[in-house]
Amino acid sequence: MISLSTHQPQPANFKEHILSKEYQIDHEQSDVWKWLNNPDTFIDTQVWPFKVEFTRTSEHKSDFDPGVFNSHHGPFMSFTGIIGEVTPNYRDLKYLYGSYFLSLRYVRPHRLEFWSVPEGDGSKVTVKLSTFVTPGFYKIWNWSQNIFWKNFGKKMNKGIRKLKKKEIKKSVH
Repeated sequence: MISLSTHQPQPANFKEHILSKEYQIDHEQSDVWKWLNNPDTFIDTQVWPFKVEFTRTSEHKSDFDPGVFNSHHGPFMSFTGIIGEVTPNYRDLKYLYGSYFLSLRYVRPHRLEFWSVPEGDGSKVTVKLSTFVTPGFYKIWNWSQNIFWKNFGKKMNKGIRKLKKKEIKKSVH
């Protein structure tokens, strides 16, 4: 397995931006992880011309095993990373040097993390995106990320319901 001591170093004069969001999910933690660890969750929901790809070798059992490369790319962005730590309630993606939004001059993502814990009749999911941002772009980035991640919980609830229906349909046939 590949070991990276430095994935995306902080450039001089960039500020670290951390966006952390919590979502109440109406499903059990096992269903949350089935959805989060399903490549189709990320591949099928992309709007053209954006694309998500996973690259794994024969040593990997799934697209979310440690060491699997991931690339989310499209116009004005290239988020290329490697799956890091994976536990029953946590997963992270470490972005590699050269990942950017708009240009290397503005935004460089360095880590995307997901946590899930049982809560009530469902689960609480936390998403944390860590990026390095040039100071002049910081407020715009913060605003845009709050909009981008605003409905992630609703999308997750809907996606899990859809996945469960698909599984039920498959088991009936």
